[in-house]
Amino acid sequence: MSSVRKQEEMTMPLIKVTDLAYGRLRAPDLDTAEEFLTNFGMVRSARTNSALYMRGTDPAHHLHVTEKGDPGFVGLAYYAASMDDLKRVAKAPGASAVEEIDEPGGGKRVRLKEPNGYQIEVVYGIKKLKPIPVKRQPLNLGADALKRAGKVMRIHQGPARVKRIGHGVMASPKVVESARWFRETLGFI
Repeated sequence: MSSVRKQEEMTMPLIKVTDLAYGRLRAPDLDTAEEFLTNFGMVRSARTNSALYMRGTDPAHHLHVTEKGDPGFVGLAYYAASMDDLKRVAKAPGASAVEEIDEPGGGKRVRLKEPNGYQIEVVYGIKKLKPIPVKRQPLNLGADALKRAGKVMRIHQGPARVKRIGHGVMASPKVVESARWFRETLGFI
């Protein structure tokens, strides 16, 4: 193995983000965006004249932000483990200072650009909401075996409920540079 490759593999990340927080996109019509995301299974957590904030059933304030504007993908946000991590990532090349989030849910963030130019936010302290209760149907398998025996199962009419955000996808013509940036800056493996 070359010494360059060994050194690259041994580089410690600046921080290790804990989870994906939300995606940020733009759309010209917030009503249409809200209708689509509601039909997809999300629930509105907040709306302003210029942005829509949609959530799932878990306590995260929002999983999806739609800003009013020309359609497009803006970027993704990730949770920092601590305020110290947020301060540390603010020292990355091209990073903003730690700033108050002037949006529903509040908190603090640092904004960065990854190699393709997408905005990456590292956030901390966003307000949590109460979970939305979801009725769970007993199944005739596993721990629920035979609990439903002899009962008719009624399927809820409507979209499946979104629980949380689990992944985000970005187009990346700069794959190697992007992988290195996410590994070294945010601790991706």
